[in-house]
Amino acid sequence: MAKFRYSARDKDSKLVHGITEANDKDDVITSIQSKGLVVVSVSAIAQKTKAKSGVKKLRRSLKPEDLAFFCRQMATLLNAGVTLLRSLSIMLKETASRPLYEAIDKISADIEEGCSLHDALAKNKKIFQPLWVSMVEAGEASGQLSATFDHLAVYLERAGSVMRKVKGAMVYPVILLVVCVAAILIFTLKIIPMFGDIYKGFNIELPALTMAVMQFSKFMQRYIIFMLIIAGGVFYAAKVYVNKTLAGRIMLDSFKLKIPLMGVLAQSSIIERFAHGLAVLIKSGIPILTGLDIIGKSCGNKIYEDAIAGIRDDVRTGKSLSGLLDASGLFPSIVTQMINVGEETGRLSEMFDRVATYYQERMDTMVDRLTAAFEPLLLIFMGATVGTLVVAMYLPIFKIATGGAGQ
Repeated sequence: MAKFRYSARDKDSKLVHGITEANDKDDVITSIQSKGLVVVSVSAIAQKTKAKSGVKKLRRSLKPEDLAFFCRQMATLLNAGVTLLRSLSIMLKETASRPLYEAIDKISADIEEGCSLHDALAKNKKIFQPLWVSMVEAGEASGQLSATFDHLAVYLERAGSVMRKVKGAMVYPVILLVVCVAAILIFTLKIIPMFGDIYKGFNIELPALTMAVMQFSKFMQRYIIFMLIIAGGVFYAAKVYVNKTLAGRIMLDSFKLKIPLMGVLAQSSIIERFAHGLAVLIKSGIPILTGLDIIGKSCGNKIYEDAIAGIRDDVRTGKSLSGLLDASGLFPSIVTQMINVGEETGRLSEMFDRVATYYQERMDTMVDRLTAAFEPLLLIFMGATVGTLVVAMYLPIFKIATGGAGQ
């Protein structure tokens, strides 16, 4: 038996949708009519078992690159004159992510039943953010859907490029940090106790540094499990506090902006996302007030989110956007001045784009400099720590060799 998707109207003329199994369409129509419904449409559901279990297996994860690829391909297909449903059908075969595959499948089904694309996207909130829905809605209204997907692709590709650069720059420092911690733990929990057992057989007064290191080793051996449990509990409590309470999120987001060096990088990232998002929305025909509402909720920082919400309300009363951004104290003067020029010349989207480009280049430079500075500092710390432990363990041997053993 095959599966069929149907639409029908009940006695009150309300539209009813459903999926049923039958031998053919005639059986489906007969079954629907027997329920007192008026058939509107019946369509067979293509069997996708082979596609899902074919050579190409679908990943359970959804990467930013998957969404950027989806947008880029949709823009190309639509611009070439391929129909929307056909484009979605093609993308269903091209995607490598299971969550995106299932979302595209649902979107196709909704559109077949008469749903608009932006409404179909809105039903998959976990994958498609409000920015998508608003831009696609504007694209549908203006007939520029391919251009909308092109703007989204640029937005996602730029955001993905920044994240990849930051993550790539952190790989080596993280490896060094893990090696450093592992070396300290091995010395503390394994090697130092072995030296302690050896020195018990000598009648010698151990140097102060050696005694301190050995006492630290005993403390770690005795309480490390307890310390890990306490650390895990504190981390879990802090995570719950930040994720579940508004005060916790405000505290964390405020702290991120105050961290030396990293705070400047965090602020640059927020401003870049804010400016680029507004540039894309304005180019797509989204009103500035709607754009501020969407971007404020997706900027990733509660401090900026609340400030942008207040700015949006004041812009509604006719106040200057650049002046409000300047008064908030969260946007540098270079940002407010460029936006002021955009307001005066009527080229606001272009100015937002330039702000985003400036801050992306600034972040690239900052990441390179931070990485270049952090790596040698971490190496020095690692060498000094491990070197101190080694020297502390060999000091008694030097003392014995110079005749410091008791008679």
